[in-house]
Amino acid sequence: MSLNTELARKLEGDLLEGNKELMQVWNEVDQKSELKVLELENIVAVYGGPDCPINEAVGLGMYGPVQEEFIEAIEEFYGSNNDDTEIRVCPLAHKSLVEFTQKRGYVLSGFSYRWVLNLESWTSPVMVPDSRVRPAMPQDEDHWSKAVASGFADQDNISQTADLTLEHAFFRMKSSIPFIAEEKGKVVAGGVLALSDDVASLFATSTLPSYRGRGIQTGLLDSRLQYAKDHGARIATIETDPGSASQRNVERVGFRLAYVTAELVKHRR
Repeated sequence: MSLNTELARKLEGDLLEGNKELMQVWNEVDQKSELKVLELENIVAVYGGPDCPINEAVGLGMYGPVQEEFIEAIEEFYGSNNDDTEIRVCPLAHKSLVEFTQKRGYVLSGFSYRWVLNLESWTSPVMVPDSRVRPAMPQDEDHWSKAVASGFADQDNISQTADLTLEHAFFRMKSSIPFIAEEKGKVVAGGVLALSDDVASLFATSTLPSYRGRGIQTGLLDSRLQYAKDHGARIATIETDPGSASQRNVERVGFRLAYVTAELVKHRR
């Protein structure tokens, strides 16, 4: 696969549709909170509360020049929730996105690596499937959600009062196939595989701190990729932080870098 606008639209579009699907299950999980979503032309902006990791606008500039009134609408959306405006920028987005964000005072807040794998030609480098990893069952939802949230919080045991709405919503998304990893009966890691047409998206991969370095994340990656290939997916994609252990793991199983996305923020005044 060569990186081009068509592939970038497919990958960014898959993320956008995932956010829309997440919106549909969020309120089933927690009726006291609300995932707010602004939908424009091929653009979705999400707000799940202060510091929610999915707060961002996706899709700007992917299908032609950016309309400034769309950026204004996104800023008004986040401003109405008393929060900063965050925009995800794909490097293949139309150049007008850079022009407008410079003009409107956005600053760079970080980068993410978007990886891609051709499943049609992929062969697992793992000699023996990891017996600790399996698809999760409905009755695993609570343990899975706590383990994933604990790993992201860098704790072995997250607070009993922690908000797990996002994790439960990930587990229940219609396209999601959650995977779980256990050691001696204890749930120690989890991750999600989402299948949409021919694209397999891997996300929400998390391991408890005291169980890291044991090959569990590699097992979760390999098991989900094999499942996706067996169920007809042609492309797999995942996102990591630059220079992270997750980056090293995805490279090890065969992913290659598709592009680097930039996160831009306009701070609320």
